Amino acid sequence: MSKKKKIKHPLPIKIIGWLFPKVEKLAPSIAKRWFVHIFFSPVRFKVPYGEQDARIEAKKGTLEYNGNKIQYYIWGEGKPVLFCHGWMGRGTQFRKFIPVFNNAGYQVVSFDAKAHGLSEGKKSHLMEFADITIMMHEEFGPFEMIVGHSLGGVAALHAIHQGVEASKLVMISSPTLKGKIIEPFKKSIKASEGSKLYLENYVQKKYGQPFETYDAVYIAQSLRPIDILLIHDEDDNEVDLSNSTGFMDVYPQAKRVTTKGLGHTRILKDDQVIEAVLKHL
Repeated sequence: MSKKKKIKHPLPIKIIGWLFPKVEKLAPSIAKRWFVHIFFSPVRFKVPYGEQDARIEAKKGTLEYNGNKIQYYIWGEGKPVLFCHGWMGRGTQFRKFIPVFNNAGYQVVSFDAKAHGLSEGKKSHLMEFADITIMMHEEFGPFEMIVGHSLGGVAALHAIHQGVEASKLVMISSPTLKGKIIEPFKKSIKASEGSKLYLENYVQKKYGQPFETYDAVYIAQSLRPIDILLIHDEDDNEVDLSNSTGFMDVYPQAKRVTTKGLGHTRILKDDQVIEAVLKHL
């Protein structure tokens, strides 16, 4: 059996992971509030060189969402396909898809979610991702297909459930099961189960419904029939394969492609994955 690679966390998360257990021990009530604050506050990564080129080549603009400017990107002409990045991601992460889809006659549309990339804001959450997906649909849709990576796939599912007209969806490495959105974050900062439960209760009090009602497997049970493709790597240490398996248990008409050795983010650069997404159109 191959040994799983250790997840590489950004430096701010590593520092918090060293400090958080100590704060939990000395001041648990403060730690729980801090846990909530960190959960909704993404870290902005430095944009890799290849993505900088994609950003320069794009037609760019902004839309306004709750007083924040949201950066969008458009590459090429043709029938539009929307790409939704995940937590702490960027729209330009789909740069490898751009020439393939453009050459096939499709326009690639993406965005930086609130508090991500070039967009304004300091905090965000799943339903804001979904709101911005809906906003992109209203401005540039309807889309031939929506492609979402990680949390972006769950946000796209919510947007379609709320009425976005898209008959095809690709969810790549998406956390679909109960608790899977929180669990990787909890582990990354070495938090306790108590902090996780505090966050779940906080969400229910603030937004009026249990945390699990935001899970993809919950939404899928009342989703209209659409053509869904799940793509997941067997060696994904952040969102394991059980997520796509669990989704297919409640939405058996979904198709799945599995890969090996690509992990959670490198999967977006794989030629066979890109080809599988294109073939789903």
